[in-house]
Amino acid sequence: MTVEIDELREFCTFGSDRVYILVAIAREKENPETPASERPTLREVVTDSDGLADSAAKLVHAASRFDATYRLYCTVNARDARAATFELRCRMDDWLEMRLHGDEDVTAKFKRVDSEYESALQSGRCSDDSYFIFDCDDASAADAEQLEAALAARTTVRLLRETPNGYHVVTDPFDYTEFESDVEYELKTDGLVFLTYVGDAD
Repeated sequence: MTVEIDELREFCTFGSDRVYILVAIAREKENPETPASERPTLREVVTDSDGLADSAAKLVHAASRFDATYRLYCTVNARDARAATFELRCRMDDWLEMRLHGDEDVTAKFKRVDSEYESALQSGRCSDDSYFIFDCDDASAADAEQLEAALAARTTVRLLRETPNGYHVVTDPFDYTEFESDVEYELKTDGLVFLTYVGDAD
């Protein structure tokens, strides 16, 4: 699989403070013999559609340096960069208070502010959209099409992506309390959309 940049460009809507995060995760189930410390989560913040291809390539390159199989994702909802700045400042105030009360371990957080900013940016407080992901595991293409059609009757379907275990169907938010489908799914309100694998996916 490769990252379908044109599809991603069409899906992502950037703005002055609207960004997306590309995330590479090496899950334990695909790397059972690799310790968590040897498969860090990697992120690239993307500020405009022109940067999607370069950021995806950087993330693929970074992930390929590790002896692990990574899954590449994109945040389904844009992130609010301004909100993340204030979120990080709040966290730093907490760190300072912790340090003043004798916590020396918290000092390490100040040495990795970039990573902490990305973490703040990815938090739910900094979501700038409210798209839903209907995550269907062990689903066939026919199942995904059936679910997509049922959802299209209730809301706008933004994206349909095949995943390692099934499909992601991304929609505009709607009142899902009365939505019914014969296709099993898990609803995620601020998840990650699968893009591709890096490494041996077999």
